[in-house]
Amino acid sequence: MVISQKNNMKLKLTISERIYTLAILNQYKGNLDTLVDVLDDIKEVRVLDEEWTKADKQVNSSTGDDGKPIISWTWNDEKGGEKEIELKTSVKEYLVGKIDEMNAKGEFSLQDKAAITLKEKLNAKGK
Repeated sequence: MVISQKNNMKLKLTISERIYTLAILNQYKGNLDTLVDVLDDIKEVRVLDEEWTKADKQVNSSTGDDGKPIISWTWNDEKGGEKEIELKTSVKEYLVGKIDEMNAKGEFSLQDKAAITLKEKLNAKGK
């Protein structure tokens, strides 16, 4: 983990960690300065088609008890590997704050396991 000259944070994230990051950033509400940073960093975090192919993404469909269709995706993080991204300091602080807030409220479930490694990487020494 390295800090760039601009005080931004470079880190390597799996597809699961990037999807989790996107889910948090898509809920952003705050000041305009940070919104600009969030919009810039979303471009860094997004998952490209070739990355999905490499990670063997599968789209699964089924029907719920209510008869409505359910679509889910699966992929292999090991095959997909990690991508080095650079987050602006304001975005990193927002992500850490949201994860801490969710933790304090006990909002995590088994579906949120990417939050564990994402938080570790965001809080790593040398940041």
